[in-house]
Amino acid sequence: MASIVGTKNHKLFEYSVENRPLDIAKHRALEASMKEYGFLPCYPIVCFRDEQRKLVVKDGQHRLAVAAKLGLPVFYVVTNEDYDVAKVNAGQKTWITGDYAQCFAAQNVKSYEECIEFAGTYSVTIGMAAMMLSGTVSFGNIRAEFHSGKFKVRDRNFAARVASVFTGITGLNKRLRNSLFLQACMAVCRVSDVDIQRLVSTASRCPEKLMPYASRDALLQMLQDIYNFGHSKNRPLKFEAEETMKSRNPKEKAKRKAKQAK
Repeated sequence: MASIVGTKNHKLFEYSVENRPLDIAKHRALEASMKEYGFLPCYPIVCFRDEQRKLVVKDGQHRLAVAAKLGLPVFYVVTNEDYDVAKVNAGQKTWITGDYAQCFAAQNVKSYEECIEFAGTYSVTIGMAAMMLSGTVSFGNIRAEFHSGKFKVRDRNFAARVASVFTGITGLNKRLRNSLFLQACMAVCRVSDVDIQRLVSTASRCPEKLMPYASRDALLQMLQDIYNFGHSKNRPLKFEAEETMKSRNPKEKAKRKAKQAK
């Protein structure tokens, strides 16, 4: 087995034309990981020596580039084995949201255990469960937190309300099982006194109104129409949901504070 060697001289290495094009801008997660853990010796760069005895990187070029950017020492091994790096890396499976959840749950991190249980209870994806439990309308808002093991459950009661609406209505029309409709459900459930049981039960009486619209505004209008279906007094649920979401937006909060200060 080749021995692992460490160096701080990043100029020792040359990049191989056999590898994929170097683009560290697309590897922000790798950079964040290396900022936290450094360059781990257990994941060395694999190199070979060319005819001029120069070190050519066969595998690990992005780790080398990030290490150079951050000023980290590099660990590498030199091999004479001939293999196709593209074929070897093609067999690697990229981690998905569920993989991170299972990994941290196995380490007894309670929030991930709860997220997995919640997803199973309401038959939603791990990403959707995380969105509901953290109270955010986009998984992108918590992706870094979730992947780093720092995910926190922030509002169980709210998550349960949203899940009741989402699963109740998507059970009537599976075409609505997407993150956009989930966002609309979250917005409606932010309205404090909305009757979610009325919303779901009314939806079952007018399933023809359930349509997978392409915008959250249209979905909110649909939910308002369903909520008011068969009732003499119409409630502006769409407007209330939009105003509630605006009040929770950090930028809107800052604007309101500025106005109050004046």
